[in-house]
Amino acid sequence: MLNSQISLVNGSPCLCIDGTPTAAMAYTTYFEERSRREDFVKAGYRIFFVNVSFTLAPINSNTGFSPFRVGVFENAHSPDYSEFENATREILRVCPDAVIFPRIYISMPRWWVDTHPRDVAPTQKGGLRELLFSEAFRKDGGEMLRQLVRHIKSADYAARIGGWHISGGMTQEWFFHEKDGGLCDGALAPYRDWVKKSFATECASLPDREDFQYNGQTCNTDENAGRYARFCNLGVAETIDHFARIIKDETDHTQVVGTFYGYSFESNRTVLFGSHALRALIDSPSLDFFSSPNAYTDNRAFGIDWADMIPVDSVKKHGKLCFIECDIRTHLTTGVQEARPNEYPDELYRLKNGTSVWAGPPTRELSVMALRKSFAHQITKASGIWWFDMWGGWYDDPTLMRELCEMRRLYETPTEPRTDALAPEVILFADERGYANLFSNSPQLKGIGHTRTAMGNTGVPFDTYMAEDAENVLKHYRAAVFAMPVPSEAGKRAMELCERMGIPYLSADEEHCALTVDEICEFYQKHGVHFYTKERDVVYVGNGYVALHSATGGVKRLRLPRTCTASAVFGADLPSTLTDTLEFSLEENATALFSIT
Repeated sequence: MLNSQISLVNGSPCLCIDGTPTAAMAYTTYFEERSRREDFVKAGYRIFFVNVSFTLAPINSNTGFSPFRVGVFENAHSPDYSEFENATREILRVCPDAVIFPRIYISMPRWWVDTHPRDVAPTQKGGLRELLFSEAFRKDGGEMLRQLVRHIKSADYAARIGGWHISGGMTQEWFFHEKDGGLCDGALAPYRDWVKKSFATECASLPDREDFQYNGQTCNTDENAGRYARFCNLGVAETIDHFARIIKDETDHTQVVGTFYGYSFESNRTVLFGSHALRALIDSPSLDFFSSPNAYTDNRAFGIDWADMIPVDSVKKHGKLCFIECDIRTHLTTGVQEARPNEYPDELYRLKNGTSVWAGPPTRELSVMALRKSFAHQITKASGIWWFDMWGGWYDDPTLMRELCEMRRLYETPTEPRTDALAPEVILFADERGYANLFSNSPQLKGIGHTRTAMGNTGVPFDTYMAEDAENVLKHYRAAVFAMPVPSEAGKRAMELCERMGIPYLSADEEHCALTVDEICEFYQKHGVHFYTKERDVVYVGNGYVALHSATGGVKRLRLPRTCTASAVFGADLPSTLTDTLEFSLEENATALFSIT
C-alpha cells in the first residue's frame, strides 16, 4: 500500500503520498454507475474516495435514503465486498496510478441490531439503529472494520490504497441516528458509568427529552441535562477515535485516517448533535484529517459566505488537514429519482422548483460561479477539496471540467510563505461546550449560525478557532468575535484573555443571541479593523490569495492593507499590478480571485 502522511509544507498541513507533497484534490460519487471518473482523470485528478458500507440500512434514518446496493456484512457469514471492489477496479482501469481512499460507513447490519436490544436506539421513523457510544458497537464494529481492512490489504488493488475515511451515524457524518443524543434506555448504564468516573456521583438518572426543549428560557441550567449533552458528544468522539486507532494499527501507522467531525458552528437544531467534542479528538494520533461539507446556509445562496462548519484554523494549528466536502450543485443536478429510476419514492429529496438545497443553479454560467465561489474559500484556507458528485453526472460538462482542471493546477502550484503575507485581523471563536447551556430549537441556538453568516458580509475576512486555542493564537489578531450566546468556561476564559491582552471583542448573549452585519461593522470601525471593501461583499484572505464574492455586479474596489503585487486568477480582467487597491468589474454572483505577493 502507499505510504501517506500529513506534513507541514509552506506553513500549512499538506497530504504527502510516498513522501511527495500531493494536492489534496479528490472526486467521489454515491452512484458509481453515473461516475464521471474518466473526465476527472483527464483533468489530472488522481485521488478518489470510494464508498463502502457494512449495512444496507439507510444512511438517513429520517428519509430512509441509502445509496448502497450492497452491505458488506449484511450476511453475517459471507461478507460481500463486490460494490467497493467493482468501483475501485473500474477507477484503476481508467487510471492505474489512482490513489484510493475507502470511505467506510461503520453502521451495523440488521441482524446485529436485532440481537443487541441494549445497544440500539429507536429512530424517528420507528426503526432501531446502533447507539454511537455503545461498547458493543465499538467492539463488534471494530472487528468488522479489521476484517474489511485486512481484506483490502490482501486484494489485488492494495498497492493503490492511500488513506482511509471513516464515517457513521446519520448521513455518514456521525450525528445520532435519532437526532437526540441516543437518549433512550440503552444509554442509562454508559451514562451512569461516565458520570461516576467524571464527577464521582453514583446512580445518575437520564434526563427527560423535555429537559432539552426550548420553552422560553434563554439558558439551560439543569446540571444533569448539561452533563448528558457533554456525555453524548464525547461518546461519539471516543467511538471515532477507537475506529481510527484500529485502522492505524492494521496499517502499521503508515497511512492517513480521517473522519467527518467537529461541526462546531452547526447544530442541526439540537444540542444533542454528537459533533461537539472536537477538543477531545483534535490531538488524537489516530486522526490526520477532518471533513465537513460547505455550510448549507440559505440553500447556498449567492452573496453570502458558504462557511466552514468546522473551525478550520484550529484544525490546521494542530497539524491536521481539513479535507472539505464540496458537493456543489450544478445546472446538471437532477433529482435522485432521475438518477436511479424506480429505486426511490417520488417524495424523496425532490428539488421543489429550486427552493431546496438539492437544487442546482439553472445555468452553466451560474454553475461555474458556484464552483469558483467554493474554490476561492477553500484555497485561501489551504484546505483540501473532494468534489462530491452526489448522484453522479453533476459535472458532465466540458466547461465545468475545464474549471475543475484549472483549480487542480492552482492547488498544485505552491505559494511561498511570507512573514508579511496578508492574513485576517479578526478571529471568530467556536465554543462547542457552550451548546450544553442551550436548548434545542431555541433562538440562542439558531443565533450562532446567523452570526457566522453576518461575519461573511462585512467586507472583512476572518479566521475560526476553538475557544480552547485562544491563548496560543489571540496575539495574532486585532479583534475577536464570540458567537455563542451562553459561553462555556473555555469561552469565558477566552474573553478574559482578550481583556488582559487589550484585544477588543464582541459577543452575542442570552438576550441578543445573533449579531448583525451592522453591529459587527460598527465594532470593526471602532477598533480600527481593516475593511477590504465598503460594499459588504464576501472577502477571503490567506495562503497567498485574496478573493471577493458579490451577489451584485458592477465596479468593485478591493482595498489591501498594504501595497502588493496582485495577479488576477479568475473573475476579473486586470493585469498584474503593484497596488494597494484593486478596481475591477465583476459580474453579478461572481467571484474574483487574485494571487498576492
